[in-house]
Amino acid sequence: MLASVTALLGLGAVMIFSATSRGDGPLISIIFIKQMLYVAVGVAAALYVAGKDYHVAIRGKYLILGAAAALLILVLIPHVGHSVNGAARWIRIGPISFQPSEMGKLAVIIFLAGFLGERQDKIRSLNSTLVIAMLSVGFISVLIFREPDLGTTALVCAVTWIILFVAGAYLPYLIAPAVAAIPVVVLLVKDKDYVIRRLIAFWDPWKDAQGAGYHIIQSLTAVGSGGIRGVGLGRSTQKLSFLPESSSDFIFAILAEELGLIGGTLVVAAYIALIWAGVSIARRAKDIEGCLLATGITAMIALQAMINIGVVTKALPTKGITLPFVSAGGSSVVFTLISIGILYSISRFSHQPDAALQE
Repeated sequence: MLASVTALLGLGAVMIFSATSRGDGPLISIIFIKQMLYVAVGVAAALYVAGKDYHVAIRGKYLILGAAAALLILVLIPHVGHSVNGAARWIRIGPISFQPSEMGKLAVIIFLAGFLGERQDKIRSLNSTLVIAMLSVGFISVLIFREPDLGTTALVCAVTWIILFVAGAYLPYLIAPAVAAIPVVVLLVKDKDYVIRRLIAFWDPWKDAQGAGYHIIQSLTAVGSGGIRGVGLGRSTQKLSFLPESSSDFIFAILAEELGLIGGTLVVAAYIALIWAGVSIARRAKDIEGCLLATGITAMIALQAMINIGVVTKALPTKGITLPFVSAGGSSVVFTLISIGILYSISRFSHQPDAALQE
């Protein structure tokens, strides 16, 4: 796990440096400097969390979820939330931007692990346990949806479904709400023009090559240009103002262009190794809370990586999802590293005697 995270962080630093270094600008960009500072903060937070008992987070599940909900409400208030491209997803304090939805993802996982863990005997029946869990996650999801951030909303719902399934919830009780949500989602997004444009662009980006399809066409051009070995580190042409968000959401396209199929395959292999480690930690956890917590964190990282790479390669419609540890994004890297710290804590306690755990 630690080897995979270290490799991805190192590669992310190299690729952000490359994607933001252009001939007409400074050698070291502000984006790169800020990202390295966020990585330093995230690593420090991860080391701190790794040295603590993960049950501390479990015991504070209601406080953590409440704090995340309060921040998500604040970001929706005019003149408080900072908007970019029509989406109010950030709270800005001076030069520092904070994205509450990143905290919200982790808060939901911690809440579900603790809440379902202490009600394990009631998870198989349709009672207040499932209802409260779904309503709580639904409230957070609605707040994230209102930003709007459809990608993160879908991610939170998918991770919740996985946690409930692993916790032992009766499968029909999970399938029924998912099916019932489909027409609701259709009604909510049918009037959102940007969603319709993204779906059309996904189906045929060349139909509007200079509009809705521009982003994905440039991404595919970058990926295709890389070939097997890539054009060489730092030699990307798509980063020269052709591919938008080249250092954040679409950094995998620049990576594939510069490092080719070989580099892209190694990145996927690093994620597979990390996911394998996460699943192993979940299986060896001392208690159900640790198992569900590790399951949720692993699922979050796995799905986020799959969605990002899927978007870049046109396997999925465009969504604003970062590539964990690799993309530029302060809140994302900090909270993902905190999640890794929690995973390490679960792993550490799984190798200690029960007496030590009880202390």
